[in-house]
Amino acid sequence: MPLEERSRSRQPFLDALHSEILAGSENLNSWIRQLEARGAIEHLFGLEAWLKGMRSFFSLENLPLTEQERRELPTRDFSAEVSIMRKAVETCDRYGSAVLGTDAGVEVEFEHFIDIQMRRHRIQDFNISRIAEQLTPADSISRLVEFLNDIRITIDAFGAQDRRLDCRLFLSLGRTFVRELRSCRYVDMLMSQRFRLQYDSVDNKAVSAALRLVRREFRRDTALTILFLLRFLKYLRLISAGLKLDRPLKQYLVLFALLNEEMKSLSESIRTRFLKNRETGHALQNAAELISYSLRVEAQRVMRRELIMLQGESDPGAVYTRVENSHGLLRNCCRSCITTLVQSVDPAFDAAALFPSRSGELVASEKLRQDLWNLRRYLKDVIDNREELNPTSVMERLISFKEGSLRFLMYRDWAEFEAFSDALAVSGNFLELRTQIRKFTDFLETLIQEVSKRSVFQQSPQS
Repeated sequence: MPLEERSRSRQPFLDALHSEILAGSENLNSWIRQLEARGAIEHLFGLEAWLKGMRSFFSLENLPLTEQERRELPTRDFSAEVSIMRKAVETCDRYGSAVLGTDAGVEVEFEHFIDIQMRRHRIQDFNISRIAEQLTPADSISRLVEFLNDIRITIDAFGAQDRRLDCRLFLSLGRTFVRELRSCRYVDMLMSQRFRLQYDSVDNKAVSAALRLVRREFRRDTALTILFLLRFLKYLRLISAGLKLDRPLKQYLVLFALLNEEMKSLSESIRTRFLKNRETGHALQNAAELISYSLRVEAQRVMRRELIMLQGESDPGAVYTRVENSHGLLRNCCRSCITTLVQSVDPAFDAAALFPSRSGELVASEKLRQDLWNLRRYLKDVIDNREELNPTSVMERLISFKEGSLRFLMYRDWAEFEAFSDALAVSGNFLELRTQIRKFTDFLETLIQEVSKRSVFQQSPQS
């Protein structure tokens, strides 16, 4: 068949496919607006968050396992993880039923149904069966609820056999879960959208004013970073609600798995978008580097230390404390990152405009960490020849830090800090000075990690 003829024969199919995509997107957006009008948008957000969390939890990279457990994955018992998924399925089922409950009175418009049927018969070679079965988003949610019930029954059947559940079964359940999500037409569309006006709008004049100060070519990336961080805070509010209700908490490992995956992804995205572009600007680039570092380190800290082996913990008090500490760490990390990013373009920005509940001790610790990072960044720029190697300028930066933030350091760190400062002051030549700066930079990196471990970063704010 000639190329032009093949192209003409494919055009009706492509036109129909394009039409269905547009119609499906409009159906979803219209349905979401209806849910918002009925006050059910938080049910939909909860459903989306838990579904994404379950998908992340089925990835072994997002499980809080020890190194020994990771080496023994083929023989490890995954009964605890499967039990957590059972609880998460129940949570998703509740959210799905709540969404359907508010949608019970909505029916497909007759004209809309006829329009779909006409398109179906007009394009015989277009596989439209899935679309015809799921005319509305509510149809997809109903299909999802049925599947959640099926997977719950399957898990119960395996549990009744009173035997070890190995890694193969866990991963098989995960693959089945992902396939079913994709088969639910509107659920798949819902989860593929990164942001949504009903969830993620930021009505804050101070943040908007700061974004206008960012150079146009970096404004979109800066705004996206803030939106991601605010979305993480919404996930954390779901965990906070569980802590306040004093309900079983192990299933919240599902949401921590989602946060671990998305925080690491954002960290890498920031490095790509900001740090590899020399045109970013020093202040914004320095803030982006600190944010990328903080997201990666805190996500890793939560998974590899705070939540490690929580699946098998039997003491409810210990479970509560570890979930609460992890929640506080990630919440304060995200808030600090937003503040750091906005203040890099608008130093006068008052973080209380966004987060009024932050304690004075937390603010002081954040400033100390930021000042240590700025000093480290300056010294690294000197080593990399991006700043002039001027002994007088180096000492002036050290004196400025001592007069400002040194008092917030633990007293035991003062002596070592002063020892490095003295070594810089008495360096006899540029070679010796560069050597001492490298040692001091390594010390500052360790100091930043120690400051980040302070308990104040784990405390959950009241609001």
